[in-house]
Amino acid sequence: MQASTAPDLAVTARPALRISARSVWSDQVWHLDGHRPGANRSDFSLDWGFALADDSRFSDPQWADWREAAKLFLWSLKLDPPAGRRNVHESTIVRIFNMQRTLIRWMAAQGYRSFADLDRDGSDRFLAAMAQRPGSKPGKALSTMTLQHYANLLTLLYLQGSKFPEVAIDDPFPGIVPPFVRRDRGWLPYTPDAVAVPLVSAALRLIEQPADDVIALQTQAQAAYDDALARGISQTKAGFVATDAIREFTFSTLSGEESPWHEAPVTSTKQVRYLADRIYDACFVVIAYLVGARVSEILGLQVGCIEQHPASDGSESFAYLAGQIYKTARGVDGEAHRWVAPAPVERAVLVMEQLTARLRAQSGRSELFLVMASTGLVGPAARTDLPVVSTIIRRLNDLFAPFIGLPDHEGEPWHLNTHQGRKTFARFVGKRDRTGLHALQAHFGHVTRAMTDRGYVGTDFALDDLIDRHTREETRAALEEVLTATTLAGKGGRMIAARSQFRGRTRDGDVQAYVRFLMEETDLRLGVCDWGYCVYRVETAACFGDEKGPNPVLRTESTCLTCANFAVTARHRPVWQARRDRNADLLAHPGLDPVSRRVAETRIVECDRILGELDHGKDGRDGA
Repeated sequence: MQASTAPDLAVTARPALRISARSVWSDQVWHLDGHRPGANRSDFSLDWGFALADDSRFSDPQWADWREAAKLFLWSLKLDPPAGRRNVHESTIVRIFNMQRTLIRWMAAQGYRSFADLDRDGSDRFLAAMAQRPGSKPGKALSTMTLQHYANLLTLLYLQGSKFPEVAIDDPFPGIVPPFVRRDRGWLPYTPDAVAVPLVSAALRLIEQPADDVIALQTQAQAAYDDALARGISQTKAGFVATDAIREFTFSTLSGEESPWHEAPVTSTKQVRYLADRIYDACFVVIAYLVGARVSEILGLQVGCIEQHPASDGSESFAYLAGQIYKTARGVDGEAHRWVAPAPVERAVLVMEQLTARLRAQSGRSELFLVMASTGLVGPAARTDLPVVSTIIRRLNDLFAPFIGLPDHEGEPWHLNTHQGRKTFARFVGKRDRTGLHALQAHFGHVTRAMTDRGYVGTDFALDDLIDRHTREETRAALEEVLTATTLAGKGGRMIAARSQFRGRTRDGDVQAYVRFLMEETDLRLGVCDWGYCVYRVETAACFGDEKGPNPVLRTESTCLTCANFAVTARHRPVWQARRDRNADLLAHPGLDPVSRRVAETRIVECDRILGELDHGKDGRDGA
């Protein structure tokens, strides 16, 4: 038997053990500290008097010993976790309490009276019962992820039983891998490019002039509403006064568009709130997808959270988003952190500072992402708080996605969640080929430069790991593509095509083993390049890159064409065809000056060379 290292969990010490600022061990309800932005405050109250199948409650005297063991198991995960595991945060305590409550209810209904009664057969039957439970979506069972959590609960009980006999159960999985193992630890998906690009692009559009319009509309309506209330008019009639005040309000026509971005007139205060909420949603999307912060970290942002810091060489200044990390922090108040903030994130923060200014002033709070319970303008008794995660998810899917006309994915609406921004950010930063990201390329290029600057110090190590994983996946896929491609263009491409023993083969085990060798045993890297693959070696880089990678200033299509590191595959054909078409259109312009004409002609020749090599050595294209 392994002894516990937590003296507070000794039998004699438990009754007086303080669980939080409000609760001690012996309380029926534990009110936990550690409430994060975006979490439901009521979830952090754990009631040990839950009902059982025989209509008794777990707080009744006959369950005293088992209840004590259940409390011991739960709190031991915080004070004395299994070897090699971290002390859990209060939010994890909440999740495990809910699962333990389900286990205890099932065991009690089956006639068990303690954890010790649960043998391996019982564990199998419990997991089988959980597999039959309905999931969150109608007609579907519990997800594999949830079933894995229940399997983990049984494993934790077994592991903690070596220190605390009261919670010991038989080994639920002796000598075998637990069931329901997640094959991909990236179980919360990233947003597919075909959805992410229009999503973020629409959000970027909304936080510019449309945001200014909505803030002006909200300010005008709120001023009229406040004035009416000050004159003794009822809140209902004050709403009509505000609506009359904005009847003539018109929305801007954006550059390149033929009509205003939104229809007028606005005929109710609910419409004002609806538009303000969509700008709020757009700001959330911009920060989530261009910074990579978690939902709790975004909702915890305060006024004045943008900081400016110079690059280590003084060549440029980087903006940072200053906030708190909660998930991996040891303390309940989080750990200070700075995220790289490209220009649109600076803009989103500025918009939120104006959009929720009235809520902050009235509530005396400083968070950017405050909301209120009502659907109109801010009244004298408005209830203000941060939204819970489920509210953000509902708004993104049911309100924001239809508002921007978010496209379907493979014929079905794509379901957004609050973690997808982080996953997609890591994937985009880690991408070795950003073809198709369109206007987002510059923003992620800025983030990459800042994160590789010697002066950058980040503490979001989980995000760094996520980016590294996506980078490795991108690199592996790109190397496999380059090695097996039947046609390659570019200097580096021609060299690889001449030497590759895998040319024209499928991506079999030999190819994968060779790629694994290249990644693990050599210093080969892929530099980010939107018009091909940069199999980067500093000594042959035509862009004069350094040990960190290609030079983003000197790296152009024309420079890459002269570089021994550069390879183009069929996937990049559209980029080169589009470049050729643009320059051909320039040549057709009657007012083109001679210098620009020569540049366009040179670029067409370059594109024809690449496209010809991809076409198995043809020298030209139609219309060359």
